[in-house]
Amino acid sequence: MDDIKKQQIRSCIEAGNVKKGLEDAGFDRFQCMEIEKGLENGIDVYRYADLDFDASQMKAIRLGLEAGMDVSPFADPKYDYMQMEEIKQAIEENMDLSEICNPSFDYSVMREIRLAEHLNYDMTRYAKKGYSGGILRQIRKARQLEIDLNFFVEEGYDEYQLHEIRKGIQNCVDITQYLMHEYNGEQMKQLRLGLEANIDITPYAMIGFSSGQMEQIRLGIEAGIDVESYADPFVDALEMAEIRKELQGEPNAQTMDELQSQEILLGLASGVDVSLYADSGYDFKQMEQIRLGLEHGIDVTSFLDSAIPGAKMMEIRTNLELEACRSN
Repeated sequence: MDDIKKQQIRSCIEAGNVKKGLEDAGFDRFQCMEIEKGLENGIDVYRYADLDFDASQMKAIRLGLEAGMDVSPFADPKYDYMQMEEIKQAIEENMDLSEICNPSFDYSVMREIRLAEHLNYDMTRYAKKGYSGGILRQIRKARQLEIDLNFFVEEGYDEYQLHEIRKGIQNCVDITQYLMHEYNGEQMKQLRLGLEANIDITPYAMIGFSSGQMEQIRLGIEAGIDVESYADPFVDALEMAEIRKELQGEPNAQTMDELQSQEILLGLASGVDVSLYADSGYDFKQMEQIRLGLEHGIDVTSFLDSAIPGAKMMEIRTNLELEACRSN
């Protein structure tokens, strides 16, 4: 921001005509609110009263100043709000900021560098190579278990595949049976679960099967039924589920409307366990919240109840996602 604008802001603040003066200078109402809050709390608002900062960045700086923190390492428009929050956390943990203060690092990368510091493990070598925060997260979680994923990272497996490789090593299964790059993470998961259940995974260890189809074949084998009648890539997962249930003597699900069916198809496309909500007792809004929870990797059991309205499910889901984010 140029010096004329800065002087205009200082003049309107000193004159006490804050809101009008800030609006005339080009600040939106949310930026004005952050500056006004800072003035009310007696902090140096000139550290962030700058049009180059959006309201969320201003908030991060304001809260840092109110906590008596040296904000200079992150009071820079090059950092977004989430990056600023990670740097603030690093400051509170007395971390070497040279490892984390890099605007090219996504906030999730910064977080993993910070959390790996607790393990005395240098994650910056992966960050500098451009690996995502998700991949760094798997490396960190593996490190906690003294598992080395370095080979698999260098081989180009994505974060979801790395998760399944890590889980397989952790649970002592033969991961070589699902290490093909062509398998996505959800397909690897179905193969891993089969190995953990000590079943023969060969009937569904085929790239042509989706993860949803793999799941239905795995469930059939685990139930001890003959899956040959439906272990076919041309039979979709929903039809497989109907055949499996019939073979197991389970009642068929009631007919679902178009919107409910769409939620199941979306779940199958993203590779989640649609059997958790493929029930006509859920309306499509409830199905949507369960699907989103599964896609975001949270435990949905607390709202797997058709008596809970969709709006309430959304509230529970978002709170669980926030808790998971904080814990990570």
